[in-house]
Amino acid sequence: MSTRLEAHYDDRIYYFTVFERAPNKIIIEMYKATYVFVSKDGKWANDLSNPLQMVDGLIAAVVTAIG
Repeated sequence: MSTRLEAHYDDRIYYFTVFERAPNKIIIEMYKATYVFVSKDGKWANDLSNPLQMVDGLIAAVVTAIG
């Protein structure tokens, strides 16, 4: 996937691109930073290897935007 999507969170719009989507893993780029999210017990969270950590609410908005 390389379509630019937008996540709505905290009265702001965040633009991002999806690089990989698997059942338990999502990789995106948002503002030139790469984020990896993993699904644990049905909840999406930052991968421990991320140099930057995204807040839970924005992760949820990103996952919702991806569908």
